[in-house]
Amino acid sequence: MRPYKDFLLVSDMDGTLLTSAKTVSEANKKAIREFVDGGGRFAIATGRTPDNAKDYLQGVAVNSPSIFYNGSLLADLTTGQVLKSCPLEGRLWRDFVRTCLKTLPGLCLEVYTAKDCYILSDEQYDDPRMAAEYSSYHHASLEKVARLEWLKFFVCAPHEKLEQVRDLAERLQVTAVFNNFYSAENYLEFVGPQVSKGNMMEVLRALPENAGRLVVAAGDYPNDNEMLRRADCGVAPADAAEETRALAARLGPDCDHDLWDFIIREVLPAL
Repeated sequence: MRPYKDFLLVSDMDGTLLTSAKTVSEANKKAIREFVDGGGRFAIATGRTPDNAKDYLQGVAVNSPSIFYNGSLLADLTTGQVLKSCPLEGRLWRDFVRTCLKTLPGLCLEVYTAKDCYILSDEQYDDPRMAAEYSSYHHASLEKVARLEWLKFFVCAPHEKLEQVRDLAERLQVTAVFNNFYSAENYLEFVGPQVSKGNMMEVLRALPENAGRLVVAAGDYPNDNEMLRRADCGVAPADAAEETRALAARLGPDCDHDLWDFIIREVLPAL
């Protein structure tokens, strides 16, 4: 008997699968392994790059294509195969970034392609997490990366500075074309139109190997909200953002207390 053959699980990483120390608990690893061995499919949905995500998923039985760049990329971590990408397109986008560089000092401006991360701003404004969490990134000029295919544009700055970026985006009509959201108090992300974890999760759900499976998704921040809404069951950890907790079908323990072990052992049997 394969008790989990009817389920696809989709997990955010930071604040959900990862503990506050950026590790995956042994209880979660064990529960996910038992779930996969029992016929289930387990996927990640993160704002991270595939290569960066791998560094944190050692020992985690990810056996499904997964979502990266907050919904801009669907790829297989094992083979590296890209199943779908949703790049930022159009001159308006590059003009907006150029204006940010000229008129809003103090920002860390990051561009993500399928293979690399580029920082366009001065090194003095670098996001501290880059050196700690990313094994590979490059400082580059806008001119150098303008012709590449961008999957995500990311801004790190104090929140009041990010509000200025959003105001500029509205004045330049960027927000009418591109999706944007906060992924933390000091992180503002821009992705393509209609790009979200929730939309890409529907692409994942439609894969032949997932036909007929119930989808259970977990996340802790508003960039996870659409994913939780679209899942058959959306779960939020106890310390998730208020609006994310409010829309979740179930609440579980926080990320430091084995959320996925709880979901697999307590939530799935009730579905």
